[in-house]
Amino acid sequence: MFFQLSTKKEKLITLLLAFWIIALAIILTTFLSPILYNQQVNAFHLPELVNMPSTQIKENYTNIIHYLSLLTHTSMQVSSKLITSEATRIHFADVKKVLEVIQIYFLLSTFLLIPLIHTTLKEKRHMFLKTTPIVLIVIIGIVGSFMAINFDGAFTLMHQLIFRNNYWLIDPRIDPIISIFPETFFLELGIILLGLIALMIVLMIVLDKYLKKYYLEKEK
Repeated sequence: MFFQLSTKKEKLITLLLAFWIIALAIILTTFLSPILYNQQVNAFHLPELVNMPSTQIKENYTNIIHYLSLLTHTSMQVSSKLITSEATRIHFADVKKVLEVIQIYFLLSTFLLIPLIHTTLKEKRHMFLKTTPIVLIVIIGIVGSFMAINFDGAFTLMHQLIFRNNYWLIDPRIDPIISIFPETFFLELGIILLGLIALMIVLMIVLDKYLKKYYLEKEK
């Protein structure tokens, strides 16, 4: 019903905005993750797992996140104790490429969305504030259900879909770096990611109701 009522421009805004929000949530979750990580290094008993001081583990994790930035053009600065194989370095380079695509999409879609949303609101149309939450609810509903039912399966499927090789299957005996990324921590990041998207959905619903009330009062 909502999509039948919306214009082609609003449909375009819906798709761009839905994936813009997902990209924003991924970027925020990734680059703010050291805050959460640094608080849990000892709780996960990581110093014992990799035989490394917690301060050094935190530094390596921060360096990895810095490496994933679109603005970083240097090689990844990680202790040789954590990575010994070329395959694992290639995997992190692959992760960087994926995140760079997400960051580029976020920037480009921002420049596209600003004029599109501006002109649509000037026309007193805001159906995209109804349709975008629907698209996002379907997406996070599917992903969230899969994570809740079988997180290991969801995690594996995600890697199989994104990467064209098996370098993500890291052997901790060869490359202990995988041990500083506990599965529980990934689960926490997944929950935060979905939470950020849910927050944006709520904000759009509130904004839609506000605009509807605003336009009605303006017509009186």
